[in-house]
Amino acid sequence: MIILLQFLAIAALLVVIYLLAPIVRGAVYFPTRPANVATIVRLAEIKSGEKAVDLGSGDGRIVIALAHAGAEAHGYEINPFLVWRSRAAIKRVGLENRARIHWRSFWGVNLAPYSVVVVYGIPYIMRALEKKLLREVQTGSRVVSNIYEFPSWVESVKHKGGVYLYFKK
Repeated sequence: MIILLQFLAIAALLVVIYLLAPIVRGAVYFPTRPANVATIVRLAEIKSGEKAVDLGSGDGRIVIALAHAGAEAHGYEINPFLVWRSRAAIKRVGLENRARIHWRSFWGVNLAPYSVVVVYGIPYIMRALEKKLLREVQTGSRVVSNIYEFPSWVESVKHKGGVYLYFKK
């Protein structure tokens, strides 16, 4: 009985750590509405073979949509449960050759190879993320933000239903 209680205590602690770590290190998971997923893909104007990334990819729905649109799509997620869920969804739809989920923070990733960057950030990370994107993404890249605007990056003329499209000039 004591061994079972110890096991349950350790399991509960691990669950709390894995669920709280993303909150402390990043953002809480909120799924993107299906209408916004479609808007993100439409505004991104994906070209076949282009590299796209979703920062904080959650359940993988945007990565899957970007791959369906023709991109080589990558997602970065720090919540291991969401990574597992996303990878299972990608496998279920047969996109393993065009969509990948990486279990790591996007803060340490060089974003230069991506011509399309998607983010559903929260206000307190947007200033630092804006600086990272302006430093790393190439001229002509498109950055699509769901809901939250970047604090000083002048957006392009495309804005629809809470989705903002920015161009790196």
